[in-house]
Amino acid sequence: MKLAQNIKGISKLLMLLLLIVFFLLGTVLSYIWTMGFYAPNEYNLPNKTSVTIENVQFPPEDTAFFNVTLLNPSYSPSDAVIDQIKVSTTDGNVHSITSTSPTLPITLVPGQSKTIRSFWSWTRYVDQTVDVYVLVVGGSGPAIQAKTPFMNLTVTDVVFEPSVTSTRFNITVQSMRSPISVDISEITVNGAAVTNVAPTLPYRLNPNASKTFALQRDWADLQNQTVSVEVRTAQGYEAFKTVTGPLMKLNVFDVQFFNTTVTDFYFSVTIQNSAVSLAGVDVNLVTVYVEGQNITIGTVTPNLPQALQQDSTLLLTCTWDWSQFKGKSATVTIYTTQGFKSSSTETNIPDTP
Repeated sequence: MKLAQNIKGISKLLMLLLLIVFFLLGTVLSYIWTMGFYAPNEYNLPNKTSVTIENVQFPPEDTAFFNVTLLNPSYSPSDAVIDQIKVSTTDGNVHSITSTSPTLPITLVPGQSKTIRSFWSWTRYVDQTVDVYVLVVGGSGPAIQAKTPFMNLTVTDVVFEPSVTSTRFNITVQSMRSPISVDISEITVNGAAVTNVAPTLPYRLNPNASKTFALQRDWADLQNQTVSVEVRTAQGYEAFKTVTGPLMKLNVFDVQFFNTTVTDFYFSVTIQNSAVSLAGVDVNLVTVYVEGQNITIGTVTPNLPQALQQDSTLLLTCTWDWSQFKGKSATVTIYTTQGFKSSSTETNIPDTP
Protein backbone atom coordinates (compact mmCIF):
# COMPACT_ATOMS: atom_id res chain seq x y z
CA MET A 1 0.00 0.00 0.00
CA LYS A 2 2.84 2.41 0.94
CA LEU A 3 4.77 1.50 -2.25
CA ALA A 4 1.80 2.36 -4.43
CA GLN A 5 1.48 5.76 -2.74
CA ASN A 6 5.18 6.49 -3.37
CA ILE A 7 4.88 5.62 -7.07
CA LYS A 8 1.85 7.82 -7.41
CA GLY A 9 3.71 10.77 -5.80
CA ILE A 10 6.72 10.37 -8.10
CA SER A 11 4.45 10.33 -11.15
CA LYS A 12 2.86 13.62 -10.12
CA LEU A 13 6.33 15.19 -9.62
CA LEU A 14 7.52 14.04 -13.04
CA MET A 15 4.36 15.42 -14.63
CA LEU A 16 4.97 18.77 -12.93
CA LEU A 17 8.58 18.89 -14.14
CA LEU A 18 7.50 18.03 -17.69
CA LEU A 19 4.95 20.85 -17.61
CA ILE A 20 7.63 23.34 -16.52
CA VAL A 21 10.03 22.16 -19.25
CA PHE A 22 7.36 22.44 -21.95
CA PHE A 23 6.39 25.90 -20.68
CA LEU A 24 9.96 27.18 -20.87
CA LEU A 25 10.49 25.60 -24.27
CA GLY A 26 7.34 27.23 -25.57
CA THR A 27 8.40 30.59 -24.25
CA VAL A 28 11.79 30.39 -25.98
CA LEU A 29 10.24 29.25 -29.26
CA SER A 30 7.69 32.06 -29.06
CA TYR A 31 10.47 34.64 -28.50
CA ILE A 32 12.50 33.30 -31.41
CA TRP A 33 9.44 33.34 -33.66
CA THR A 34 8.59 36.94 -32.69
CA MET A 35 12.17 38.24 -33.08
CA GLY A 36 12.46 36.45 -36.38
CA PHE A 37 9.52 38.53 -37.60
CA TYR A 38 10.61 41.92 -36.23
CA ALA A 39 14.42 41.75 -36.22
CA PRO A 40 14.98 42.20 -39.99
CA ASN A 41 13.24 45.56 -39.81
CA GLU A 42 14.53 46.59 -36.39
CA TYR A 43 18.20 45.66 -36.75
CA ASN A 44 19.12 46.24 -40.35
CA LEU A 45 22.90 45.87 -40.73
CA PRO A 46 24.58 48.44 -43.01
CA ASN A 47 25.15 47.45 -46.59
CA LYS A 48 27.89 50.08 -47.00
CA THR A 49 31.14 50.60 -45.13
CA SER A 50 30.66 52.92 -42.15
CA VAL A 51 33.80 54.11 -40.33
CA THR A 52 33.61 55.77 -36.92
CA ILE A 53 35.96 58.30 -35.31
CA GLU A 54 36.89 56.96 -31.89
CA ASN A 55 39.11 59.83 -30.79
CA VAL A 56 40.74 63.10 -31.89
CA GLN A 57 43.73 64.34 -29.91
CA PHE A 58 45.57 67.65 -30.22
CA PRO A 59 48.82 67.28 -28.23
CA PRO A 60 49.63 70.56 -26.41
CA GLU A 61 53.37 69.86 -26.73
CA ASP A 62 53.32 70.26 -30.53
CA THR A 63 50.92 72.30 -32.64
CA ALA A 64 52.22 70.81 -35.90
CA PHE A 65 49.87 67.79 -35.92
CA PHE A 66 46.88 66.04 -34.36
CA ASN A 67 45.91 62.37 -34.08
CA VAL A 68 42.70 60.76 -35.38
CA THR A 69 41.76 57.24 -34.26
CA LEU A 70 39.41 55.45 -36.70
CA LEU A 71 37.47 52.18 -36.42
CA ASN A 72 35.98 50.04 -39.16
CA PRO A 73 33.33 48.17 -37.08
CA SER A 74 33.30 44.38 -37.09
CA TYR A 75 29.76 44.40 -38.58
CA SER A 76 30.98 46.48 -41.53
CA PRO A 77 30.33 44.58 -44.80
CA SER A 78 33.71 45.36 -46.36
CA ASP A 79 37.11 46.96 -45.99
CA ALA A 80 37.21 50.74 -45.56
CA VAL A 81 39.58 52.86 -47.65
CA ILE A 82 40.34 56.15 -45.87
CA ASP A 83 40.87 58.71 -48.59
CA GLN A 84 40.98 62.19 -47.00
CA ILE A 85 40.93 64.03 -43.68
CA LYS A 86 39.69 67.62 -43.44
CA VAL A 87 39.31 70.19 -40.69
CA SER A 88 36.73 72.98 -40.64
CA THR A 89 37.63 75.95 -38.42
CA THR A 90 35.58 78.73 -36.85
CA ASP A 91 36.73 81.27 -39.42
CA GLY A 92 34.85 79.37 -42.11
CA ASN A 93 37.91 77.80 -43.72
CA VAL A 94 38.18 74.11 -44.61
CA HIS A 95 41.71 72.72 -44.36
CA SER A 96 42.61 69.59 -46.32
CA ILE A 97 45.28 67.49 -44.61
CA THR A 98 47.95 66.82 -47.21
CA SER A 99 50.44 64.92 -45.06
CA THR A 100 49.69 62.00 -42.73
CA SER A 101 51.42 59.07 -41.09
CA PRO A 102 50.67 56.49 -42.36
CA THR A 103 50.19 58.08 -45.77
CA LEU A 104 46.64 58.16 -47.15
CA PRO A 105 44.85 56.30 -48.58
CA ILE A 106 44.91 53.46 -46.04
CA THR A 107 42.70 50.38 -45.74
CA LEU A 108 40.93 49.23 -42.56
CA VAL A 109 39.51 45.70 -42.51
CA PRO A 110 36.30 45.09 -40.50
CA GLY A 111 37.07 45.28 -36.80
CA GLN A 112 40.34 47.16 -37.32
CA SER A 113 41.23 50.40 -35.54
CA LYS A 114 44.11 52.72 -36.47
CA THR A 115 45.47 56.09 -35.30
CA ILE A 116 46.50 58.48 -38.07
CA ARG A 117 48.88 61.36 -37.38
CA SER A 118 47.66 64.34 -39.39
CA PHE A 119 50.18 67.12 -40.01
CA TRP A 120 48.47 70.52 -39.84
CA SER A 121 49.50 73.59 -37.85
CA TRP A 122 46.65 74.53 -35.53
CA THR A 123 48.62 77.26 -33.74
CA ARG A 124 46.19 79.99 -34.87
CA TYR A 125 43.20 77.96 -33.64
CA VAL A 126 44.20 77.47 -30.01
CA ASP A 127 41.28 76.91 -27.60
CA GLN A 128 38.73 76.61 -30.42
CA THR A 129 36.20 73.99 -31.44
CA VAL A 130 36.91 72.50 -34.87
CA ASP A 131 35.13 69.91 -37.01
CA VAL A 132 37.15 66.92 -38.21
CA TYR A 133 35.90 65.03 -41.30
CA VAL A 134 37.05 61.69 -42.64
CA LEU A 135 36.24 60.73 -46.23
CA VAL A 136 35.88 57.05 -47.12
CA VAL A 137 35.94 55.67 -50.66
CA GLY A 138 32.51 54.27 -51.53
CA GLY A 139 31.13 54.65 -48.00
CA SER A 140 29.86 57.15 -45.46
CA GLY A 141 32.46 59.44 -43.88
CA PRO A 142 32.24 60.30 -40.18
CA ALA A 143 32.62 63.75 -38.60
CA ILE A 144 33.30 64.84 -35.05
CA GLN A 145 33.82 68.06 -33.11
CA ALA A 146 36.99 68.48 -31.08
CA LYS A 147 38.55 71.29 -29.08
CA THR A 148 42.16 72.35 -29.37
CA PRO A 149 44.15 72.85 -26.16
CA PHE A 150 44.06 76.09 -24.20
CA MET A 151 47.23 78.21 -24.32
CA ASN A 152 47.35 81.76 -22.98
CA LEU A 153 50.66 82.99 -24.37
CA THR A 154 50.53 86.79 -24.68
CA VAL A 155 52.78 89.79 -25.26
CA THR A 156 51.53 92.09 -22.51
CA ASP A 157 53.83 95.11 -23.00
CA VAL A 158 56.06 96.73 -25.57
CA VAL A 159 57.99 99.52 -23.84
CA PHE A 160 60.16 102.16 -25.54
CA GLU A 161 62.26 104.49 -23.39
CA PRO A 162 63.20 107.47 -25.58
CA SER A 163 64.72 109.33 -22.62
CA VAL A 164 67.16 106.42 -22.17
CA THR A 165 68.00 104.92 -25.55
CA SER A 166 66.87 104.44 -29.13
CA THR A 167 68.87 101.24 -29.55
CA ARG A 168 66.86 98.99 -27.23
CA PHE A 169 63.27 98.38 -26.18
CA ASN A 170 61.59 95.84 -23.94
CA ILE A 171 58.74 93.38 -24.35
CA THR A 172 57.02 91.32 -21.66
CA VAL A 173 55.65 87.82 -22.35
CA GLN A 174 53.20 85.94 -20.12
CA SER A 175 51.87 82.38 -20.05
CA MET A 176 49.01 82.54 -17.58
CA ARG A 177 47.06 79.33 -16.77
CA SER A 178 48.69 77.54 -19.70
CA PRO A 179 48.85 73.73 -19.45
CA ILE A 180 52.55 73.30 -20.31
CA SER A 181 55.87 75.13 -20.34
CA VAL A 182 56.95 76.59 -23.67
CA ASP A 183 60.36 77.42 -25.13
CA ILE A 184 60.49 80.91 -26.65
CA SER A 185 62.66 80.42 -29.71
CA GLU A 186 62.28 83.60 -31.77
CA ILE A 187 61.14 87.21 -31.47
CA THR A 188 60.46 89.25 -34.60
CA VAL A 189 59.76 92.94 -35.18
CA ASN A 190 57.78 93.72 -38.33
CA GLY A 191 58.67 90.26 -39.61
CA ALA A 192 62.45 90.48 -39.05
CA ALA A 193 64.07 88.32 -36.36
CA VAL A 194 65.86 90.13 -33.55
CA THR A 195 69.13 88.30 -32.99
CA ASN A 196 70.37 90.15 -29.92
CA VAL A 197 67.95 89.40 -27.08
CA ALA A 198 68.48 89.34 -23.31
CA PRO A 199 67.98 86.86 -21.80
CA THR A 200 69.19 84.77 -24.71
CA LEU A 201 66.90 82.48 -26.67
CA PRO A 202 65.63 79.83 -26.44
CA TYR A 203 64.09 80.64 -23.07
CA ARG A 204 61.76 78.31 -21.15
CA LEU A 205 58.63 80.06 -19.90
CA ASN A 206 56.67 78.09 -17.32
CA PRO A 207 52.89 78.25 -16.80
CA ASN A 208 51.75 81.34 -14.85
CA ALA A 209 55.14 82.98 -15.44
CA SER A 210 56.09 86.32 -16.96
CA LYS A 211 59.39 87.45 -18.49
CA THR A 212 60.70 90.75 -19.85
CA PHE A 213 63.10 90.62 -22.80
CA ALA A 214 65.42 93.43 -23.88
CA LEU A 215 65.60 93.67 -27.67
CA GLN A 216 68.87 95.23 -28.83
CA ARG A 217 67.40 96.79 -31.94
CA ASP A 218 67.65 100.41 -33.11
CA TRP A 219 64.09 101.67 -33.31
CA ALA A 220 64.73 105.09 -34.87
CA ASP A 221 63.11 103.78 -38.07
CA LEU A 222 60.02 102.76 -36.09
CA GLN A 223 59.16 106.25 -34.88
CA ASN A 224 55.47 107.00 -35.35
CA GLN A 225 55.19 103.72 -37.31
CA THR A 226 53.22 100.54 -36.69
CA VAL A 227 55.36 98.09 -34.73
CA SER A 228 54.30 94.42 -34.88
CA VAL A 229 56.01 92.18 -32.33
CA GLU A 230 55.66 88.41 -32.65
CA VAL A 231 56.88 85.77 -30.19
CA ARG A 232 57.27 82.17 -31.39
CA THR A 233 57.89 79.01 -29.41
CA ALA A 234 59.49 75.68 -30.25
CA GLN A 235 56.10 74.05 -29.61
CA GLY A 236 54.55 76.15 -32.40
CA TYR A 237 52.62 78.68 -30.31
CA GLU A 238 52.64 82.36 -31.29
CA ALA A 239 51.80 85.63 -29.58
CA PHE A 240 51.38 89.05 -31.20
CA LYS A 241 51.16 92.66 -30.17
CA THR A 242 50.97 95.79 -32.31
CA VAL A 243 51.83 99.26 -31.04
CA THR A 244 52.87 102.62 -32.49
CA GLY A 245 56.52 103.57 -32.10
CA PRO A 246 57.14 106.77 -30.10
CA LEU A 247 57.96 109.96 -31.97
CA MET A 248 61.14 111.91 -31.28
CA LYS A 249 61.38 114.92 -33.59
CA LEU A 250 64.68 116.77 -33.55
CA ASN A 251 65.33 119.63 -35.97
CA VAL A 252 68.64 121.24 -36.98
CA PHE A 253 68.40 124.67 -38.59
CA ASP A 254 69.91 128.13 -38.94
CA VAL A 255 73.47 126.96 -39.61
CA GLN A 256 75.71 130.04 -40.04
CA PHE A 257 79.44 130.24 -40.74
CA PHE A 258 81.58 133.02 -39.21
CA ASN A 259 85.14 134.16 -38.79
CA THR A 260 86.43 137.05 -36.69
CA THR A 261 90.04 136.87 -37.89
CA VAL A 262 91.87 135.02 -40.60
CA THR A 263 92.49 132.21 -38.10
CA ASP A 264 89.30 132.29 -36.03
CA PHE A 265 86.64 130.24 -37.82
CA TYR A 266 83.44 128.84 -36.36
CA PHE A 267 79.78 128.19 -37.11
CA SER A 268 76.58 128.25 -35.10
CA VAL A 269 73.70 125.80 -35.23
CA THR A 270 70.30 125.69 -33.56
CA ILE A 271 68.75 122.39 -32.42
CA GLN A 272 65.08 122.02 -31.57
CA ASN A 273 63.39 119.22 -29.65
CA SER A 274 59.83 119.45 -30.91
CA ALA A 275 56.78 119.64 -28.69
CA VAL A 276 55.58 116.36 -30.21
CA SER A 277 58.63 114.48 -28.93
CA LEU A 278 57.92 112.15 -26.04
CA ALA A 279 61.05 112.85 -23.99
CA GLY A 280 64.02 115.11 -23.48
CA VAL A 281 67.42 114.20 -24.94
CA ASP A 282 71.09 114.98 -24.32
CA VAL A 283 73.04 116.43 -27.26
CA ASN A 284 76.57 115.00 -27.12
CA LEU A 285 78.16 115.29 -30.58
CA VAL A 286 78.26 117.51 -33.68
CA THR A 287 79.71 116.45 -37.04
CA VAL A 288 80.11 118.08 -40.46
CA TYR A 289 80.06 116.08 -43.68
CA VAL A 290 81.82 117.92 -46.51
CA GLU A 291 83.73 116.83 -49.63
CA GLY A 292 83.44 113.15 -48.66
CA GLN A 293 84.80 113.76 -45.17
CA ASN A 294 82.94 113.29 -41.90
CA ILE A 295 84.51 115.71 -39.43
CA THR A 296 83.87 115.60 -35.68
CA ILE A 297 83.73 119.01 -34.05
CA GLY A 298 85.98 119.01 -31.00
CA THR A 299 85.23 122.40 -29.44
CA VAL A 300 81.60 123.29 -28.81
CA THR A 301 80.12 126.05 -26.66
CA PRO A 302 78.42 125.34 -24.32
CA ASN A 303 80.27 122.13 -23.53
CA LEU A 304 78.60 118.89 -24.50
CA PRO A 305 76.59 116.98 -23.48
CA GLN A 306 73.72 119.44 -23.13
CA ALA A 307 70.16 118.56 -22.05
CA LEU A 308 67.44 119.49 -24.52
CA GLN A 309 63.92 119.17 -23.19
CA GLN A 310 60.72 118.83 -25.18
CA ASP A 311 59.53 121.98 -26.91
CA SER A 312 62.85 123.76 -26.45
CA THR A 313 65.88 124.88 -28.50
CA LEU A 314 69.63 124.91 -28.00
CA LEU A 315 72.15 127.18 -29.73
CA LEU A 316 75.65 125.76 -30.17
CA THR A 317 78.80 127.53 -31.32
CA CYS A 318 81.22 125.12 -32.98
CA THR A 319 84.89 126.01 -33.52
CA TRP A 320 86.05 124.68 -36.91
CA ASP A 321 88.36 126.01 -39.61
CA TRP A 322 86.15 125.88 -42.66
CA SER A 323 88.39 128.08 -44.83
CA GLN A 324 89.57 125.22 -47.03
CA PHE A 325 85.94 124.35 -47.87
CA LYS A 326 84.80 127.79 -49.09
CA GLY A 327 81.91 127.57 -51.50
CA LYS A 328 81.30 123.91 -50.75
CA SER A 329 78.12 122.29 -49.41
CA ALA A 330 78.15 120.88 -45.91
CA THR A 331 75.76 118.80 -43.84
CA VAL A 332 75.69 119.38 -40.10
CA THR A 333 74.48 116.45 -37.94
CA ILE A 334 73.85 116.42 -34.21
CA TYR A 335 73.78 113.25 -32.10
CA THR A 336 72.33 112.47 -28.69
CA THR A 337 73.42 110.08 -25.95
CA GLN A 338 70.10 108.28 -26.47
CA GLY A 339 71.12 107.40 -30.03
CA PHE A 340 68.95 109.89 -31.94
CA LYS A 341 70.40 112.10 -34.63
CA SER A 342 69.25 114.86 -36.96
CA SER A 343 70.85 116.69 -39.86
CA SER A 344 70.45 120.09 -41.49
CA THR A 345 69.79 120.57 -45.14
CA GLU A 346 72.91 121.21 -47.15
CA THR A 347 74.34 124.66 -46.47
CA ASN A 348 76.83 126.47 -48.66
CA ILE A 349 79.96 127.50 -46.85
CA PRO A 350 80.68 131.19 -47.64
CA ASP A 351 83.13 131.89 -50.47
CA THR A 352 84.88 134.61 -48.51
CA PRO A 353 85.27 135.45 -44.82
